[in-house]
Amino acid sequence: MNQDFEILNNFKGFGNPNGNYWFVGIEEAANFEENYTELIKIHSNEFIPVLKGEILKDTQKHGKSYTKVYVIMSKIIVELEGKNVCWKEYRDKKLLQMNSNEFQMNLFPLGKKKVNIWPKFYQEKFGFIKQQDYLDYVVNNRFKLLRKFHQSRNPKLTICFGKTYSNYFQSAFNLKNGCTTINGIELYENEGFLITPFFDNRNMGCKKIHETVELAKRIVNIKSKL
Repeated sequence: MNQDFEILNNFKGFGNPNGNYWFVGIEEAANFEENYTELIKIHSNEFIPVLKGEILKDTQKHGKSYTKVYVIMSKIIVELEGKNVCWKEYRDKKLLQMNSNEFQMNLFPLGKKKVNIWPKFYQEKFGFIKQQDYLDYVVNNRFKLLRKFHQSRNPKLTICFGKTYSNYFQSAFNLKNGCTTINGIELYENEGFLITPFFDNRNMGCKKIHETVELAKRIVNIKSKL
C-alpha cells in the first residue's frame, strides 16, 4: 500500500453527489495498468463529473460492453422521472454530469478485466500480494469513507447493482434492518436501497428495468414524505 493507492481509496465516484439518485457498483471500470499516471491525477479529486459526450466517446473507443452500465442507468432514470427523451440522449447529454440528478460510486477502487483476478501489476504497484489482503483493507477502511460520504448527502434512492456481492453492499452501507426480495431485487425500504442484478442486457432487460423502477418509486415516495 502506498500514497497512490490512498488516492484511489479516497476517491468517491462520478457525477453529482447532491443528486437524488445514487448507483453503486462493485469496482472501477478503468484498468489502471493503462495511463496509470494520468488516472492517478484524475482520481486525486474526491469525485469527477462526467463531461458532455464523454460516455459516447468511451463507447466508440472501447465498445458497448465498456459503457453498458450507463445504458441501464439511463433507462432507469428516464422511466423513473418520466422524461420525454430517449435513454441514449439522456446518457450522452446529461447522465452523471455536474448538473445531473445522479451519482455513481464503486465499492472497490481498482478496475480489472475480471473481478476475481489479481494482476501482478497491482501487486507491485500497491503492495497487496494477495487479492484478499486488498479486499480486507478496502472493507475495513474505504467502506467507512463511502458510508460517511453517502450519509452526508442522504440521497432519496440508492441502487446497488451486482447481487453476487450483496454482503459487501450490506457491509458498506450498514444495511441491518433486513430486506424484502421482490422479483429477484432486494428492497431495503427503510434505508432507501435496492440491490439489483448486475447492469447488463442479460440481467436487466426491459421487464427487470421496469420492476426496478416500480420499487424505486416506492422508495422515493417514502423518502419524499419524511
